[in-house]
Amino acid sequence: MNTQGQVRIETSQNIGIIHFQTEKLNVLSHALRHDLYQAIQQLLLNNEIRSIILYGGEKAFSAGADIHEFSQGIHLEFPSLHDLFDLISNASKPIVAAISGVAFGGGLELALACHHRIVHEKSQLALPEVHLGLLPGAAGTQLLPRYIGVERALNTILSGKPLKLDTLNETALIDVLTEESVLSAALAFATQSVGTVYHIKNINIESDEALLQHLENQRAQLKKHTNTVVQNAIIDAIEASIEQNFQAGFLKEQQLFKMLTESAESKSLRHAFFAEREIKNIPDLAQNIQAQPVQKVAVIGAGTMGSGIAICFLNAGFSVTLIENNQAALERGLGLIGQYFDGQISKGRLTEEKATNIQKNLSTTLDYAALSQVDLAVEAVFEDWEVKTSVLQKMDEYLPESAILASNTSTLDLNELAKVTKRPEAVVGLHFFSPAQVMPLLEIVRTELTSQQTLVTALDIGKRLRKVAVVAGVCDGFIGNRMLNEYLRIAGLLIDAGASPYQIDQALEQWGMAMGPFRMCDMAGNDIGYLIRKQQLKMNPNKKFSGIADLLVEQQRLGQKTKKGWYDYSQGNRRGDQDAEVIQLIEDYRQAQGIEAKTFSNEEIVERCIYALTNEGFRLLEEGIALRSSDIDVVYLAGYGFPRWRGGPMFYAEQQGLDVMKNRIQQFAEDLYSDASFWQIPTLLAKKVA
Repeated sequence: MNTQGQVRIETSQNIGIIHFQTEKLNVLSHALRHDLYQAIQQLLLNNEIRSIILYGGEKAFSAGADIHEFSQGIHLEFPSLHDLFDLISNASKPIVAAISGVAFGGGLELALACHHRIVHEKSQLALPEVHLGLLPGAAGTQLLPRYIGVERALNTILSGKPLKLDTLNETALIDVLTEESVLSAALAFATQSVGTVYHIKNINIESDEALLQHLENQRAQLKKHTNTVVQNAIIDAIEASIEQNFQAGFLKEQQLFKMLTESAESKSLRHAFFAEREIKNIPDLAQNIQAQPVQKVAVIGAGTMGSGIAICFLNAGFSVTLIENNQAALERGLGLIGQYFDGQISKGRLTEEKATNIQKNLSTTLDYAALSQVDLAVEAVFEDWEVKTSVLQKMDEYLPESAILASNTSTLDLNELAKVTKRPEAVVGLHFFSPAQVMPLLEIVRTELTSQQTLVTALDIGKRLRKVAVVAGVCDGFIGNRMLNEYLRIAGLLIDAGASPYQIDQALEQWGMAMGPFRMCDMAGNDIGYLIRKQQLKMNPNKKFSGIADLLVEQQRLGQKTKKGWYDYSQGNRRGDQDAEVIQLIEDYRQAQGIEAKTFSNEEIVERCIYALTNEGFRLLEEGIALRSSDIDVVYLAGYGFPRWRGGPMFYAEQQGLDVMKNRIQQFAEDLYSDASFWQIPTLLAKKVA
């Protein structure tokens, strides 16, 4: 046995085994590629070795390429993945990939380059590059169609989802699918596979009209979506695997990969990937702090939000007690939870047995004394100061001394709420987004007095709930809703000035937002926004709002729940129909206010609304409410339907040029019907531009 850097070579009779096991799931960094290349070369030159096995250990064959290297060009330095591919695929001896754990992206392509693959039945094999705005760039688009067929390969690469291994036994991809030790199976196979080396790259795919038509159908489907640069490139690469020989197809793949790495879409998606991994790094947390053990949870409030939160904890394996102040409210909550699990069964996501077992961990009560057995309690009661403080004090009275007290408030001052308890250091915000059992975002709100252990425990809970958990400081609306309120306010002032709600929604949806601001308000309920505006005007009577949204609420046009809001839902269209009554209401309002309507381009509408988000984002950073601009991006990607391929509001502004943003803001400040006080340049933005 000998060791070279991150690999070690072991021999068994006439078989050479290359072990490579790094801390980062065998990510194919330049250092690991170098060591693998040298080890393979060494065994190829050893006349006593007849076959070679590549074995990455039980946890992972390889999690793929090192994405950090793309922006610096290190992925192209010798030996690149292409060099490794050439060495393996042209080898004079059989090379066997022994795959256990994950083989993702470049890791799977490394295995595809080998002559044989021995796969553990619980392994995960996938080419997920599409999620990074890329296509497989080390022959994946050329080899996978040859192994499993064009249609299946195309669907796999477009979706980025793991292959279903039990359906691939009859394909050339898997030589042996085993439940035993993959290394033992690979040794047994390698002993028998000594002989002529065969590689599938030398086989050309037989083209026919049906295959080419399938590709055209896929392209036609993409036209329904906003941004399809990556998907179209994948189809082009797969098409090359059909129409050209391997070498020409491989060259086409490399050209497309290079184009994508330099594209705005891929840069944005890669930013999102790293931003989501950065959120767990809290700069001022001591490294030795451990999370408290939490298994028993109570949720106070069985409304839509409280029931959703209870479902989140149940699905994560917690024991949950649901508490209400009357039986009718408790029954409604139980009904909502039951409906959710019935829906999961009908959709085939859960078996009846599994759903029943999960719900066995749920208990209900009207008695706060049940809190004495709980590790964490989450209040999700009505957003009212008197109600919240009363409930928090009851929680404080009955909870064990070691328990954590969490609030789901979205508008009240959590610093002040914490002070009404005897344990302010154990108070933290867990701000779920509705519907809680669906939305991935969780804002973890740290008060002035939240202890480090409480914060670490909250982060651990977010991880166990499989939420995208972002730490925020205390302010009205925290990160997400504070920015959203300004976005909606500026959109409303655009209507005053001459745009229609329908043009604004259309412009932002075409740009990539999942839902325009007014369609979103209709879904949430226009009465919610009405209450928020009234609250904000109490705090700042000079804050400038459009009055049109209030007129809608006063006419009971509350949105989807009353069948009319900004849109008309009375005809059954879930997205709503444009309504002449709303247009007339707007025109009457402008006339009463003496406003002469002007015309806006879709581009300017998008600029005003998106820069409203970014402008407020810079203020959040200045105040220390958000730790990093990338945290703000994660909040908007996970919770507000911001297009992932644009990277988030802060990243998008940087890509456009912060000097461009600054100049546009200065122009918006001069608009008579906008809000000059809002369109002031944040100090941090000015510094960055300078």
